[in-house]
Amino acid sequence: MPKFDDVREVEQLCFQMRQSDYPRGQNRALIDELFNGVPPYTPQEVEQNRINVNVNDLSSTRLGHEARSQLYSNFLKPGLYFRCSTDRGPAHKRSMYSSIVTRNVNRIMKRSLDYYECFRSKFALDVLHGISPSVWEDPDCWCPNAMGIEDVLIPANTLLTMRNLPFFAIYRSWTAPELMKLTRAPKLDPGWNMTMVNKCIEYIDSETMALMGTNWPEVWAPEKAQERVKGDGGFYVGDQVPTIDCWDFYFYSEDGDDSGWRRRIILDAWSEPQASGGAWSRNSKLGFAKDQFLYTSRKRKFADKREQIVAFQFADLSAVAPFRYHSVRSLGFLLYSVCHLQNRLRCKFNESVFEALMNYFKVKSQDDFQRALKVEMVNKGFIDDSIQFVPAQDRWQVNAALVELGLAENTNLINKNASSYTTTQNQQQDKRDKTRFEVMAEVNSATQLVSAALIQTYTYQKFEYMETFRRFCKKRSRDPEVLEFRAMCLRDGVPPNLLVPDAWDIEPDRVLGAGNKTMEMTIAQQLLEMRNLFDPEPQRKILRDVTLAITDDPARAEDLVPDKVAQVTDSVHDAQLAAGSLLAGLPVAVKTGINHIEYVETLLADMAILVGRIQKSGGMTTPDKLMGLQNLAVHIEQHIGIIAQDEEEKQRVKKYGDQLGKLMNLVKAFAQRLQQQMQQQNGQQQMDPKDVAKLKSQEASAKIKQQNTRESHAQRTVQRQIQFEQDMQQRKQEHEIDMLKEVQQLKLQEHKMRSTESD
Repeated sequence: MPKFDDVREVEQLCFQMRQSDYPRGQNRALIDELFNGVPPYTPQEVEQNRINVNVNDLSSTRLGHEARSQLYSNFLKPGLYFRCSTDRGPAHKRSMYSSIVTRNVNRIMKRSLDYYECFRSKFALDVLHGISPSVWEDPDCWCPNAMGIEDVLIPANTLLTMRNLPFFAIYRSWTAPELMKLTRAPKLDPGWNMTMVNKCIEYIDSETMALMGTNWPEVWAPEKAQERVKGDGGFYVGDQVPTIDCWDFYFYSEDGDDSGWRRRIILDAWSEPQASGGAWSRNSKLGFAKDQFLYTSRKRKFADKREQIVAFQFADLSAVAPFRYHSVRSLGFLLYSVCHLQNRLRCKFNESVFEALMNYFKVKSQDDFQRALKVEMVNKGFIDDSIQFVPAQDRWQVNAALVELGLAENTNLINKNASSYTTTQNQQQDKRDKTRFEVMAEVNSATQLVSAALIQTYTYQKFEYMETFRRFCKKRSRDPEVLEFRAMCLRDGVPPNLLVPDAWDIEPDRVLGAGNKTMEMTIAQQLLEMRNLFDPEPQRKILRDVTLAITDDPARAEDLVPDKVAQVTDSVHDAQLAAGSLLAGLPVAVKTGINHIEYVETLLADMAILVGRIQKSGGMTTPDKLMGLQNLAVHIEQHIGIIAQDEEEKQRVKKYGDQLGKLMNLVKAFAQRLQQQMQQQNGQQQMDPKDVAKLKSQEASAKIKQQNTRESHAQRTVQRQIQFEQDMQQRKQEHEIDMLKEVQQLKLQEHKMRSTESD
């Protein structure tokens, strides 16, 4: 396993990858020029062939904008970048925790202009070249920076999965303030070679002073260089000020238990005039020695996974597998040839149009030529008899039908190649109204075409989201926005032990129709018509999706159809129904899978109302109502016991216990008054033996029931969970069978329609 401790070895590998990427860079430059509107003919071709028309018809530019618009709609239109869900913590709180974490992390990301511009850069690269890398500058910052493909060098034959990636390099250019920011952090990474860093800053300072033309002796004092850079930082990032160009080299090392990615940084010897062998020469006036790393992690692991350093988003339209990094075929690649040909054809076509508008004369001598130049094409003008016009039938005739066919065929090819990103609905010549089945068939066909590239972007974007969220969960991060996110989550009640990346599943938020407006509206209309068939909660989600599809405004959709509405939950409704049975002395089973907090709070409120009514009536009640209150209290204790299983709810359990204890003290007072009343009525020193036996039996039964419930609660919970999973699996199978039946019915209906049309 190579350790890459030699600067020259790293330098040689970087130079080899740069050489191999140079021909690819030339091809990428041609694609960039075409989509930027550069004319198809070079200046040399224009001069040699005397070309009069040399323009770009911008068809490729327009398609590029449409393709990026599809990506904008998919990733930037939703109100959220992604949703977080967890399977840890109390079951009745997981939904609340997921909502809090999702809202807080997306609030920070949505208001970040840097992240928005990172997306725009990646979309442009996906459309033109099918690859868009993004790199994190340091281990703490959550927002990545988009990089050019030419600045991230990957070895040949690397698969898209990066499974066989041994090393890679990132080309970086740092200004003096940027380099100082990296090396002047409170917790400095020990891998930085500070001697070399200071020499680099001195070099930039000396070159900058030379540009300023100053000859002050004190300016060249080495100890003042860094203070001068900090004080005049704006000048040190000018266009003419030199930068420190480096190769940021990473390689994977399987060194025992500390396997991971190591890091090396060397100066770029081909961009620094005084650099040699990965460092600056001994003859340099700044005194650099050879074979020095600007940064090295040595045997220390810099990152566990490649995704913690660089993320890739692919929109690959290649047809040859296995799919490799350097074999990616993008929309720009597929459109280049035909769009370039179309531009040249349109130039020739316009030249012919201009030629057809010109006047030609037949002359026999130089004198006739001079007279022809003096002809004035005006109303009622005169022409010399010696001048003869060349009629249209004697001039070169362009085959207009062939030209129109060529332009149409090229346009057709362009549209077909662009269909992976952009879709064109089939416009029938008879202009008749289409049936719903025909519209849905076209929508399904368009969806399949669009999905070819967009599904890839969603999949690879998910890995970047996962790494971004991992950085948001970093406890001792130096990024202020990460600290803000953690503070908001803790303030909203999320436990600290849940703010770890392993506790969460990340799923990108998707829009209807894969970004196509026509498909989005068609699907939204279909869901709206079927809305009454869904449960109340999905109905609200459908209404929200329809509102977003119509307005294209996530904020307005949130305002018109908020996530949470004031309504009675199932737990509150169940508690209200159970209170009647409990007060009647009837048993009520303990239900699992509900919000026990809402359930207990509702029963405590009902019990407090009943106790208050008894107090207002003089504190006297009947034996049946007294036993009902005792039955209700036992049931409440059972659910408080379930809540007590969560160690984080100790304070809440104590609060509920205190409330129940105060109510039971009043109930005991009611019982004493009732006993005294019954003693007075019977004229005895004790209650009726039947009533005493009945009360004791009720108390003993309640205690036994409470003990049995606590012992069997865990077992019943497991059994019901298994039964629930089996029911869900059975429903899933039934749903798949129903979907297959519907597909068969649609195919049969389509076959019947085609048979009818053919007849």
